[in-house]
Amino acid sequence: MMKFVLRCALFGLGVWLLIMGWQTAAYPLYYRVVGTTVEGEVIGFLAGRYSPSIQPENTAIRNGHRIARRPAYKYPATIGGSPTLIGKANGAFTFSFYPFELGEKVTVVFPTAHPEQPYLLAISTLTGGLLFMGFGAFCVYLGVGGKL
Repeated sequence: MMKFVLRCALFGLGVWLLIMGWQTAAYPLYYRVVGTTVEGEVIGFLAGRYSPSIQPENTAIRNGHRIARRPAYKYPATIGGSPTLIGKANGAFTFSFYPFELGEKVTVVFPTAHPEQPYLLAISTLTGGLLFMGFGAFCVYLGVGGKL
């Protein structure tokens, strides 16, 4: 009975990780093809879990751990426009090994009709999504019948 519950939990976790990884990696690629692509600039780094504030450096530390790694960026709503919107990187950047720098130029993609829903198109976005999907596939494999 305990093995069944563990397999169900692993399967559920795996499906959730696959969905999150797919959204993290596929949406930026999809909107690169069918959406709008603009250039943005890193204006700070997110610190905090529940109401992240924007810090000027990516070295903010809480309880001995670096907490301000995910970039916040300013970008225009249209191609060639002035940067007026602010986007914040999502949770996949937890797995980012590529440190962003203040003032760094970044590629921002979004649905043409909804510039307020941006995605950062960077190698760390794709890597984070692929890590999520790889671990999710492993959890699904264990949940379905892999050796525990």
